[in-house]
Amino acid sequence: MKLENIKKMEKVAKLIKDKILESENIKIITHHDTDGLSSGAILVKTLFRSNKLFHLKVVEHLSPNVINKVINDNSLYIFADMGSGQINRIIEKDVEAIILDHHPPIIKEEIVNNKIIQLNPHIYGFDGAKEITASGVCYFVAREFNYYNLSQFAIVGMIGDMQYPPIGLNSFIVNEAREKRIIKIYKDIIYNIYDVELYKAMAYCTKPYIPLLDSEAKAEKFLLNLKIDPKKKQLSPEEAKKVISFLSLQYPEESSNLMIDRILLNHKVKDAHLLSEMLNATGRFGYFATGIGICLEDDECIELGKKLLWDYKKSLLAEIKRVELKTLKNIKYFEGKKGYIGIIAGILAKDKPVIGYYIEGDIAKFSARGNKRLVERGLNLSEAMAIAKEFGGTGGGHNIASGAVVPKDKIEEFLLKIDKIIGEQLR
Repeated sequence: MKLENIKKMEKVAKLIKDKILESENIKIITHHDTDGLSSGAILVKTLFRSNKLFHLKVVEHLSPNVINKVINDNSLYIFADMGSGQINRIIEKDVEAIILDHHPPIIKEEIVNNKIIQLNPHIYGFDGAKEITASGVCYFVAREFNYYNLSQFAIVGMIGDMQYPPIGLNSFIVNEAREKRIIKIYKDIIYNIYDVELYKAMAYCTKPYIPLLDSEAKAEKFLLNLKIDPKKKQLSPEEAKKVISFLSLQYPEESSNLMIDRILLNHKVKDAHLLSEMLNATGRFGYFATGIGICLEDDECIELGKKLLWDYKKSLLAEIKRVELKTLKNIKYFEGKKGYIGIIAGILAKDKPVIGYYIEGDIAKFSARGNKRLVERGLNLSEAMAIAKEFGGTGGGHNIASGAVVPKDKIEEFLLKIDKIIGEQLR
């Protein structure tokens, strides 16, 4: 990691700070997933503490129609977790804007058209798919205000965007958070993060997904067989070793996912993994304001977030059991429901990338997921899904996770083309 490139990012972050401080009206537009909501929280807290007037809008995507709706006056517009791929349409609007994104940029410049300041890791040689999230980029701006405690939301965003354990700039952020005593980290079993009865935590945990435990009855029986009280809320270190030893024999490919870094936050929701999952659930169910409220430590939002989390976990588990995974030469795919296809594809991606899709009107929406092992072999789902343009649609994202939209009558043809492209990547 080149320190001079970090210095370049800090220089642009300082320009962004100055722009924020000189602006009277500010509008934030961020994404609805965990990383986007974490980005929104960092920006809201930064602007609130700086006594700035602002408005926050959370959106699912930055389509031309959305851009036309959200850009409607002469405010300063801050785009988080989006914007670098839609910069040409923002330029057309002729407004002052800041883009804080980690997706590959169309224009690799910091100052664009004298009106847009763009902070994007790809400009400095960092990979936004694995080295830093959008919330991490937002944190670089918060650092210029000396708001180092907002690093905890960047870490929540890392977990949500499958960028933990950290490398690159993510490691820089985590190390800074530890040095400044914002967080504490220790090893623990994944089931201890939920602070609910163990049989419930095990039954609805999908990272890792263990079919042996995928119902309350199965999980309760498993724990009783190990002579562990299923109604207790925490496994002791000795009990955790017993559980891991048994499950690792049955599911060796999941053994590395059973023990995690427990990251304790300075927040009412103490665990970073739990907060990440809560934000994901609120985003998936469309409770965007609740997600931001959870980050702001509103008690009612936190209580609603807990309910939404378990509602989402139950419906997600039911959907995982329902989907029929089909196989081509180089990919697996399934038809699922809106709000579930991406996370299910991520859970099921093992030896091959998995693509989920659902049909909405005349179009089909796709989410593709791989894993680090496949990326190391050459997988680049962003490049593969970008082929949607040839089918009259759009596509792109990251090498490990990407999406696309195509006409519904092109589904089979599109999947066959994706299968061929990924076969060439993994050869």
